Amino acid sequence: PPLSSAGGFFSPDTAIGIRQRPSHMPSRLSRCFATLLLAAFSAGTALAADVATSVSPAWVSTAVFRGQQRGGSALQTVLESVGGDLGGGIWTSLPLESAGAFAPGTEADLYLFRTMPVPGRLTLTPGATLYTYPRAETGFRRATFEPSLALNATVAGMRLTPKIYQDLTLRATTLELGAAYAIALPALGTELDWAGTAGTYLRRDDAAGLGAATRAWGNYWQAGVSVPYQVTARTRLLIGWTYAAASGATVKIGGGPRLADPRTGSRGFVSVGFSSTF
Repeated sequence: PPLSSAGGFFSPDTAIGIRQRPSHMPSRLSRCFATLLLAAFSAGTALAADVATSVSPAWVSTAVFRGQQRGGSALQTVLESVGGDLGGGIWTSLPLESAGAFAPGTEADLYLFRTMPVPGRLTLTPGATLYTYPRAETGFRRATFEPSLALNATVAGMRLTPKIYQDLTLRATTLELGAAYAIALPALGTELDWAGTAGTYLRRDDAAGLGAATRAWGNYWQAGVSVPYQVTARTRLLIGWTYAAASGATVKIGGGPRLADPRTGSRGFVSVGFSSTF
C-alpha cells in the first residue's frame, strides 16, 4: 500500500487496545520474529575459511535515523566481518556537538545477519540488531533489540530490498523499501552510487521514564548519492550527500492529544569517510 502523508500505513486506529495490554507482553508478530530468527541462525551455515573484515569511519554533518534527527555532526564507524553466509559487526556514532534534548547521544549497535539464497535469484536476509545508548537520559532506553527480515532482488541493474523490522523492546513495527543503483563513470575512474529508502512505522512503547505509554507513528524517506574513489586495492574514499524527510510523524503520550513529533523534519547532510578491508 502507498505511504500516507496523514500518518503512515499504521494509523492511530491500528493501536486500539494497546494501552490495555501490559508493555511486557510480546505481540504475536514479536513472537513470530523471535521464532524465525532462531530457526534461521540455528540451521546449518556455511562459514568460509576466509573471513573478510572491513572498517569504515565517516564524518556526517547531521546524524539521522529513519527520519529522526539524532543530533548534529558525528563520527560514525562500522567494523564488520563476513564469512560465508554469516556476517556481523558493530556500528558506533559519537556526537561531535551537542545532540539536543531529543537525541540519545553516543550510540553503539551490535548486529548479526545471515544471507540465504531462495528460488528466483533472490536472497533472504534475517538479522538482528542490539541498539545501545550508554548515555541516554529520560525518554530514551539504554538498549533495544530489533530482529529484521529482508528480501533482496536485482531488477534491470537496480537492487531492491523490502524489509520489515520488529523492535521487541519498543514494540515497534517498521516497513521499509530500499533501492540502489550505480552509474559507472569510467573516464573518471569512479561511479555514482544512488540510494533511496522509504519507510513507515508504528512504535507502541516509544519512550522511557515519562510515566505513561508513548506511541509514535509516521513515514520517512531519504535519497542520496555517493562517489567512491579507490585509493588502493583495499582502501577507498567515499563522499556523499543525502536528503532526508518525514511526514505524518506523530506522538501520543498516554491519553493526551496527538502531537507533531519534534524529532523529525526535512534536511540534507554530507558524509565524508573511507573504507578499508583486511
